[in-house]
Amino acid sequence: MKIIQEKEYHVDVQFVLSFNWNTGGGGFGFNCDEQGNVDLGAMNEVARKNYLDCVSGAIKVHRVGVERFENRWTSPRIGLCNVCGEEVYLDRFTNTCECGIDYNMSGQQLADRSQWGWETGETVADILSVDSEPPVYQEPTPLDEFDF
Repeated sequence: MKIIQEKEYHVDVQFVLSFNWNTGGGGFGFNCDEQGNVDLGAMNEVARKNYLDCVSGAIKVHRVGVERFENRWTSPRIGLCNVCGEEVYLDRFTNTCECGIDYNMSGQQLADRSQWGWETGETVADILSVDSEPPVYQEPTPLDEFDF
């Protein structure tokens, strides 16, 4: 598989100038820079009026100040399928191309599903149920109990 986009971590930082009602509960928040400067030109008419009313005291609120918010996310690695050339998003334990070929999160092509689990007794359902309960630990069986 040819990787065409590596996994990337993203952080968006947003600053909001906040005002709370003097009577408690709720209030207003306006996008701003780190120093609390708002861009009136970027606001719609209602937001601009609300902001000016908060600043002027026409609305009974108190200024909380500038609050910082962070939004973090990851964009997945993307690769081209070895068989059909389609893009495959590598964001899960097992990633299946539209043509049926499976890849791991690193982009390595996996064996055909008919071969999965034969040496461990796992079934395809066991392997694909990543979000299920963890397996119950069983003591290994000594090798001398097997017929070779």
